[in-house]
Amino acid sequence: DALRLPASISFAKVRASWAQVGGATVDPYQINQLYTFEQGGHIGRPVENSSAALSNPNLRPLTSTTYEGGIELQFFKNRLGLDLTLYSRKTTDDILSTSIAASSGYTTALLNVGELSNKGIELLLTGTPVKSSAFTWDVSYNMAYNKSEILKLAPGLSSVGGAGVGRPYNTLRGRTYLTNAKGETVFNKISGYQVQGPEIEYGQGVPPYTMGLTNNFKYKSFSLNILIDGKFGNIVQSGLSRYIYRFGLSKNTLPGRETGLTVSGVDQTGAPFTKTWPVDQLDTYYNNQASLSPLTTSVFDGSFVKLRSLVLSYRIPVKKIQFLKIQSADIAFVARNLAILYSQITDFDPESAYTVGNNQGQSSNTIPRTRDIGLNLMIKF
Repeated sequence: DALRLPASISFAKVRASWAQVGGATVDPYQINQLYTFEQGGHIGRPVENSSAALSNPNLRPLTSTTYEGGIELQFFKNRLGLDLTLYSRKTTDDILSTSIAASSGYTTALLNVGELSNKGIELLLTGTPVKSSAFTWDVSYNMAYNKSEILKLAPGLSSVGGAGVGRPYNTLRGRTYLTNAKGETVFNKISGYQVQGPEIEYGQGVPPYTMGLTNNFKYKSFSLNILIDGKFGNIVQSGLSRYIYRFGLSKNTLPGRETGLTVSGVDQTGAPFTKTWPVDQLDTYYNNQASLSPLTTSVFDGSFVKLRSLVLSYRIPVKKIQFLKIQSADIAFVARNLAILYSQITDFDPESAYTVGNNQGQSSNTIPRTRDIGLNLMIKF
């Protein structure tokens, strides 16, 4: 309305915002040590018990400051649309629970960890490729990218969420096999096992890339909505896969079951090394291998694409039953979490990993996720 724009542009909007909010702990009473009374003492009398979390009287509230800007455009009488957003958020004095030595009498402590930064971009594209009196096809695609970075750590902290300054928050680390400059695996010539290498960075537990694709088809009184979404760029460390490997239930433990397994490389002095593990000792070998190198047995690329939902609905012609005074009525077949279209993980659903706290990217002994199928009836009076 404020500017004269080309006829092809139906709508244009530029926006910008700044916001600053504070935050505290999820639970109150975290700055003073509290005691509770529990049953179980002498002849059933209550005993005083303290929390396993160390209180912090110097805890400060966190401060989150966000800058955001974006543009929204509609073209060709709203047949094509674009919504682009850029944001930058800095969190100061973020509050996190960190593990401490159990010898202190506590297991965790709440700390102000320093400064964290999140910067990213969000994009939404919408379109109506086909539009007629009887049939309409609407499509939308959204994607987002977030870059997380630790800017500063509190004195005494070298890392948080598995990462140090300059690295993304929630970086998973661990060990793998030691190799020499030629890439040859180093073995212990006495035990015959691979030598464990130094700690390395596995990757991010939180996917930095996300996307979704929605198609909505309408034909007269019928409509079909199909949603495909995905997440990319993260890794998952699976406790389930580690146990499967240790107990010989993984396909990767099949080598050697008939005639034994021969391994080769160099020993710790650099001399050539070769050993054949007999069949009756393979369980020991694979069990030890899972403990030495999670990277090769239980760490996976967590990227996936899913057929997230499918909804087929029909609008019931209520005009024929006006005596019921119904405004509208719809019946729909609804299916959720239908199929994994792409994933490099075969033993479990990549979404079974934890998504909150400092355990993001970790997966325990999970059970299969469910596929939901049902019917919905919605009536408006």
